[in-house]
Amino acid sequence: MRIIHVAPFYYPVIGGVEDVVKHIAEHMAGKGHEVYVVTYNRLRVGCIGSLPREETINGVRVIRLRPGITWSHGTYSPELPQVIKSLKPDIVHVHVWRHPHVFQVAKLKRQLRFKAILHGHMPFYPIFKVGPVTWGYYQLVDTFFNNTLKYYDEYIALIPLEKDIVINKLHVDGDKVAIIPNGIEYVPKTDVDKNQDQILYLGRISKDKNVSLLIKSMIYLKGKARLVLAGPDEGILRSLYQFAVRHNIRISYLGVVSDEEKYKLYLSSRIFAFPSKYDAMPVTLLEVASTGTPSVITGWGGQIYTAPPGRASLWAPPKPKEYAGAILSLITDEDFYKKLSSKAKEWAQYFLWRKILQIYEKLYEGLM
Repeated sequence: MRIIHVAPFYYPVIGGVEDVVKHIAEHMAGKGHEVYVVTYNRLRVGCIGSLPREETINGVRVIRLRPGITWSHGTYSPELPQVIKSLKPDIVHVHVWRHPHVFQVAKLKRQLRFKAILHGHMPFYPIFKVGPVTWGYYQLVDTFFNNTLKYYDEYIALIPLEKDIVINKLHVDGDKVAIIPNGIEYVPKTDVDKNQDQILYLGRISKDKNVSLLIKSMIYLKGKARLVLAGPDEGILRSLYQFAVRHNIRISYLGVVSDEEKYKLYLSSRIFAFPSKYDAMPVTLLEVASTGTPSVITGWGGQIYTAPPGRASLWAPPKPKEYAGAILSLITDEDFYKKLSSKAKEWAQYFLWRKILQIYEKLYEGLM
């Protein structure tokens, strides 16, 4: 098969979508298929034209188009149709709903005979996550341009919630929607001592991740636990530290950590805190579950599916006292903790990349 992935960004740009595209593309190339990634010659911020036009990365041929119009993470390139025509693909796997290339490929599909897959990547965010302007744009596209989706042979949803949205809001035929979650790598066994009072938060230190809920919850633990933060600070760390000092909260900040350090933190922590009210499919929750460390979550969205309460996590309302209560129960009830830890490990096994990639193989074969 000749397979083309069309994505907003690709390596060396790093992110959740980019990691998924890279895993699928390299896997199928390793199976002997001819695989291309068509993307844009830019980074997330600026640097237009700074990357090679074409190169081969781990058996995948990468073609970076000249951007015509750019905004935020969006790009339009008039080159795209001609490049796809010249490659004569069997399958075009398009990533991220609402980007211009979604509509360009749909138009080409009407002219050519390739099979088309749209991989939405759960782009359905509440207004408090993206702001009123972006949210308004989302509603406009979803309402007036959802007819485009009928030209795709398959829609890939990450979680059941996304499938429900595309069926009920975008009017996609349910038989054309497949749920394929993102994957995680196998975690090798490592001897790391667990700090029985350590709570870990690893992610962006930002307002939209609701880290302030976690800090305020620490008051109610009354010194029974210490908090470790890791990840990039997006301008709120100083105020969080000041709050912690005023309330005698034990806290430390490690900055951005490597993958090796990340897994050591997962293993050494008693509890992983995920205070975000809404996330699409936070793979971090699967990674930490694979180490046997349970999470405390809140809100709604992808975190409910990624770390099901009672199976990989405890859920609490987004209020400091209630959130602290869930944390405390995992600190004090050893039998319950061990059972949830074991269940979390078992749950994470379903999401290993070696299993997820087999699903993509079958999907592609079924379309041909």
